[in-house]
Amino acid sequence: MISQNLSLRSWTRRAVVVIAVASATACSHTGVVGEAPKQASSRPNVLVILADDLGYSDIGAFGGEIPTPNLDRLASQGRLLTNHYVAPTCSPTRAMLMSGTDNHLAGLGTMEEALRGAPQLRGKPGYEGFLNDKVTLMPEALRRAGYHTYMAGKWHLGKEPDAYPAARGFESSFALLAGGGNHFGPVPGKPIIADRPTWVENTEKVTLPTGFYSSTAITDKLIGYIERNRADGKPFFAYAAYTAPHWPLHAPDEDIAKFKGKYDAGYEQIREARLARQKALGLLGPNVKPYSGIPPSKDFPSWDLLSPEDRAEEARKMEVYAAMVHNMDRNIGRLIDYLVKTGAYDNTLVVFQSDNGAEPSQSFIPNNANNDNRLENIGRPLSNVGYGARWAEVSAAPFRLFKGWTADGGIIAPAIVRMPAQTQALPPVTVPTHITDVAPTILDVAGVKATATAADGRPLLPMTGDSLTALLREPTAPRRFVERPVEGELFGGRFVRKGPWKLVSVLPPFGDNTWELYDVQKDRYENQNVAAQHPDVIKRLAEDWDSYAKRVGLIYTVESRMPDVRFKAPPNRGGGL
Repeated sequence: MISQNLSLRSWTRRAVVVIAVASATACSHTGVVGEAPKQASSRPNVLVILADDLGYSDIGAFGGEIPTPNLDRLASQGRLLTNHYVAPTCSPTRAMLMSGTDNHLAGLGTMEEALRGAPQLRGKPGYEGFLNDKVTLMPEALRRAGYHTYMAGKWHLGKEPDAYPAARGFESSFALLAGGGNHFGPVPGKPIIADRPTWVENTEKVTLPTGFYSSTAITDKLIGYIERNRADGKPFFAYAAYTAPHWPLHAPDEDIAKFKGKYDAGYEQIREARLARQKALGLLGPNVKPYSGIPPSKDFPSWDLLSPEDRAEEARKMEVYAAMVHNMDRNIGRLIDYLVKTGAYDNTLVVFQSDNGAEPSQSFIPNNANNDNRLENIGRPLSNVGYGARWAEVSAAPFRLFKGWTADGGIIAPAIVRMPAQTQALPPVTVPTHITDVAPTILDVAGVKATATAADGRPLLPMTGDSLTALLREPTAPRRFVERPVEGELFGGRFVRKGPWKLVSVLPPFGDNTWELYDVQKDRYENQNVAAQHPDVIKRLAEDWDSYAKRVGLIYTVESRMPDVRFKAPPNRGGGL
């Protein structure tokens, strides 16, 4: 059993000790380079760390039981953003991160994968399916201002050479072009469909080496890029776009072994334990009602409805997922420790977040005859599974639903920001922030103006987000952040968060895509739809959403939704090597 058996007081003591030990041993395990003087430049470095499909409550600082001492250490030196809005899926979020502007302006009005089934959107402005050339790009602005710009990890913003990271402002890049793929190198002679996605280094396609594991390789590449130019004293922007814990669930055996038996208690007990820790950490009020969960059914069974065989398989999936998160945290620690040892960390702005809510699918990538999804092979090479909707619901605690939907479980990401020279935590930022705010904030802290024109003289669209610098440096939120609306849309699901209200339309099978209304001051976690009681509020907020849609050139359709295969169990459970 995991830590649901601990008292809240003992868990709180344990969390404090873990963070203290992590801070005290910050430089204990890199061994990459020797000590070096601080960089000559007074301009801050920037490190952006993006996890892929990580749920809100998966890391320790947000209530998770998965050991994440390095992210917990970052939280102890920075500030949590507890209402940080993103898109419901990955590539629209990544477009907004790079551009600081709405995804419908930046080219990802819907995902490239969804455009294949939406001919009415193909070719329309803002629906190019890749990061277009009409928006200001943060890495380009930083590079023009004299920064080194590096990225390693998932790109998912264009598969053609003119859309590679190397063409969009990155001096050095090692990038997965697609949305997901094998976390290990391919097994010789036994390719699986998850091996198909392409990796490129700068402009050249690369073959993954033997012994490859995504989180380790991404970290190695990024450290190598920074180290290569460290002597010149120029500041850097480094983007660590981890592909963990995105399916297929893959982790080294030694990491998986650490979690054996830890999830045998099942979905409900693990989720209740996380909620208890969130209360102990002050992230969840003692009398606040979290989302009550999807009612049990054939498609969404509760733990007690599963057979012993199904329970064993479900527990194994979560063990592998936890191993991926734990491994990613260890690699994040390597990256931060490298910056500490080289004297760069004190003058570095660090932003950590996930790209969307937890992924509920069993895997979109189909299996073939080479897959081996037997229980004992889940998490190893040739396996291809996701962890499903019930574990995603655990990861999303205390919010409703998960990736793909505009309920807050799909569009609020865990986020941590550490300002340059910050050494102590400040109270969490509880007012709504948005992914489009990240680029303006980075440019503001770096003292760099957003690029207004392209290299050929064309005017570029301005960033639509706001700098959060004042918000991050003050204990209380400036009034404009309290009152500003946050809006979004994907696949036809819509939302407006403004003041005490959230207006949202939720796609099937969890809604009928009509407007729902929640009083988020009284019902933060969307348990009670009060639309019938407040038609005037719905009218006002719907008008706000219509204005937003017009402003960003949104073409409203529900036909661009991804294929609804996310809840189907993958075939080819048997097989073998």
